[in-house]
Amino acid sequence: MQVYAIDASFVSGQPFTIGVQPSSSFAVALYAQGGGERLEKFGKVSPVATENVTYGEHENGFVFVSGESSAPTGYDQDWSWPRITLVPDTSSIPSGAYAVIAYEVDADGQPTTPLGERCKAGAPIHGSPPDSDNMALVVCRPREAGAAIAYVIPIATYQAYNSTGGGCFYDDLIHKTTPQWKVSLLRPGGGLGAQQGEPPDPYDLTSPRQQFTHWDARFIRWLAAWGTACDFYTDMDLHSGQLDLGAYKCMLSVGHHEYWSAAMRGAVARFLAGGGNLAVFSGNTCFRPVDFGAPGTAEHMKVVNKLADQWPDHNESDLLGLSYGFGGGRWGDWEPGAGWTNTARDPIGFTVRDAGHWAFAGCGLADGQSFGTEDRLIGYEVDGVPSVPNGFHVLADTVRLDGWDMGGAGAMGIHGAESGSGPKAGLVFNSGTTDWVRVLTDRDASAHAVVSRITANVLEAFTGQPAE
Repeated sequence: MQVYAIDASFVSGQPFTIGVQPSSSFAVALYAQGGGERLEKFGKVSPVATENVTYGEHENGFVFVSGESSAPTGYDQDWSWPRITLVPDTSSIPSGAYAVIAYEVDADGQPTTPLGERCKAGAPIHGSPPDSDNMALVVCRPREAGAAIAYVIPIATYQAYNSTGGGCFYDDLIHKTTPQWKVSLLRPGGGLGAQQGEPPDPYDLTSPRQQFTHWDARFIRWLAAWGTACDFYTDMDLHSGQLDLGAYKCMLSVGHHEYWSAAMRGAVARFLAGGGNLAVFSGNTCFRPVDFGAPGTAEHMKVVNKLADQWPDHNESDLLGLSYGFGGGRWGDWEPGAGWTNTARDPIGFTVRDAGHWAFAGCGLADGQSFGTEDRLIGYEVDGVPSVPNGFHVLADTVRLDGWDMGGAGAMGIHGAESGSGPKAGLVFNSGTTDWVRVLTDRDASAHAVVSRITANVLEAFTGQPAE
């Protein structure tokens, strides 16, 4: 059963609204992404308003019945499904990432699927297919800043790769859809439960790329293990001003944060100019420009419009130090009848160029030494240094990515003027690679300890708060 969030984020203690599949009998459960590998049950939710939905309360909880709908269900349209406004049965909930799960039940509220049985029992749930087809990602932002770090979850990027309804910004060769320039935010698949044509990740087949479970869920687990607190927002909150970066010391961008608006870039530029820091543990970051519909129109904050294939002259490197336009990518080959093949990558890691830098403290590395090679830390997309020097301080880099689908060279390092002894402020740390999170959270990876230590060093330096 499909479901989607009407607004990708809500304020702690306030209700949130979901769209639900028509002509269905179902119950709803709220799960949270915490420190465990699976989503954990978070209390109960109660309806406060409905639209084209009836419900009754039974001993097994609320049973909802959604009405019929004849609304169009295209990739670029508001699906206008029946709606439920829900409120958690607590005065406030922690800022974080949550999954709303809708599961089918009979008239007495008894689950009719294995997923429903697990939800009713309060069992942990993995946010990957097929269970994620019943989920909507919702982000709870705080009433007021309560941490030093603002974690921004990239909803626009997740929707850009979501071909549910027949289209997205890319060729979906599996489902035979062609690239488009506008996608709706009001449809299933905005972080969980998407239809995709992406090649699988050969080094992590537990979840599909371009989904919350593949990127953000892993980093959130790492943060919990290190005792690092964050307030959570979406990129739309950054775009709209719901996120006031001035209340934080550090903004966090993770995984594959590809699609940014001019307003997002402007907010981050002002934050850095005012002494804030940006920690980028992502690749292909801020590469493509979008907007969220023109203000004052019916589509405002309901769609994502792709404005171009990239920013002019890859000028996001002026903000972040690196650009995917100077890096590389390796995806594989599509063969009709066989699907995606040759998705493996060469074993490439980073080679250290400034082992004495504070980011490498405690890593035990020397200049010229490589890390992450056998883990394929470099991939499947990696960002590189502009051909014209822009002041980016290269801490480590890669060999030329010859033979890749997109060839260049990758790098990681610091953008911004550092003081030898003063506070580390107004800086960007950019890891440059999409696969940073995978190695960070894989305890069997050879570079796990190094990548984890670098990540902790960056967050400690950027917030002044040591990780535990």
